[in-house]
Amino acid sequence: MRKISVLIGVILAVFAGFGGAQAFAQSGYYPIEEMGIFSEGDLEVDIDLSGAMLRVAAGAMEDRDENIAELVANLERVRVQVGAPSGVDAATVAQKMADAQATLGSAGWQKILSVEESDEQVYLYALESAGNIVGLTVFVNEGREEVVVVNIVGDINPETLGRLLANMRDFDLDEIMEGFEQ
Repeated sequence: MRKISVLIGVILAVFAGFGGAQAFAQSGYYPIEEMGIFSEGDLEVDIDLSGAMLRVAAGAMEDRDENIAELVANLERVRVQVGAPSGVDAATVAQKMADAQATLGSAGWQKILSVEESDEQVYLYALESAGNIVGLTVFVNEGREEVVVVNIVGDINPETLGRLLANMRDFDLDEIMEGFEQ
């Protein structure tokens, strides 16, 4: 599960660190906050970035990594929630994620990653339109210890994402985050 946690960490670092309602089936948006997993006070991370803040992040990344900057520049919204749910048990969290997966699947999203290991689950869904990815949604359930839900909306060029993933062995999360901690 450590490899999966690292993968999810990379996804979060790439997108979340930079960081009216739309019909999610058409736009790549999925209302993760409406899943009802977290109670008040449960969230350790709650990110909702759009518009100018995403453009600021893209500009800040231009000198560090051209591929990341390009991806972030084309995003419309990044929504991330991370925490340890206190108001629901692990089985309820798993059921809420299963319900969300059914909703995504019926709206044309494709499951591109599924890992189920004892009481831990990781799922990654993508929505395509006109040859590009317009939405990514990630669900991570590590029992009741930690739950991560992410929704990334925007025009994500598959070739750019592929170049970024190919260079992940050189990815230094600490170096990227240093620029945002100052």
